[in-house]
Amino acid sequence: MEGAVERTIEYCKERQAFGGPIMQFQNTRFKLAECQTKTAVARAFLDECIAEHLKGEFTVEKAAMAKYWLTDTQGEVLDECLQLHGGYGFMQEYAVAEMWTDARVQRIYGGTNEIMKELISRSFK
Repeated sequence: MEGAVERTIEYCKERQAFGGPIMQFQNTRFKLAECQTKTAVARAFLDECIAEHLKGEFTVEKAAMAKYWLTDTQGEVLDECLQLHGGYGFMQEYAVAEMWTDARVQRIYGGTNEIMKELISRSFK
């Protein structure tokens, strides 16, 4: 997510449309602000999970939460980044295309996100 957002910010500063960079458009800036925020929150949550794992305190439920939420959020962020690239977002010359393609499978392997939600719900007693 971090790499995709960084690359998309640079792309939006350089890409010209309607007489200027697409960064001039409020919607572009708002979408990037949303992506940057989601990415920062995801990083903080992941860092917390890593710290708990290193201390031996990481639970199955929290691991399931991390896998489901982080991969869903990654998909949302990368989808927005790809959208801001327009048609170029599907060209393999742009890193965002490969990132977007690679991100999709993460909601499936290691247990689908639906299975992660089932694991989380088992803690409701």
